[in-house]
Amino acid sequence: MLDYSEPVARLIDEFKRLPGIGSKSAQRLAFFILRRPKPEVDHFIESLREVKEKIVFCSICNNVTDVDPCLYCANPRRDRTVICIVEEPYNLVAVEKTRSFKGLYHILHGALSPMRGIGPDELMLANLF
Repeated sequence: MLDYSEPVARLIDEFKRLPGIGSKSAQRLAFFILRRPKPEVDHFIESLREVKEKIVFCSICNNVTDVDPCLYCANPRRDRTVICIVEEPYNLVAVEKTRSFKGLYHILHGALSPMRGIGPDELMLANLF
């Protein structure tokens, strides 16, 4: 990024590290941030900091949570005889929105992909068994 000052170039590079964000999107995000009022940017920064400090993986299902076990695993009304295995926490949210599943979950945080070198050891399987 020779065309931008070093702080802007670094910000663009950091945005490009996010999944699905290429150069153009990273530039748009960087300039969006630059145009926002400082209090709004500070709030955004604090949200990032807070999620890294307070969010953990549930020790039972690997869901992202601020309490362990998560609210699904701790709920005694959930059917403990049924487990829905999903790739990511947002898949759990999608299933919950249907209001039809009453069991427990297990989040893998990824999918098997031998072509990309992702095998069982790279997924969160240990606490499933």
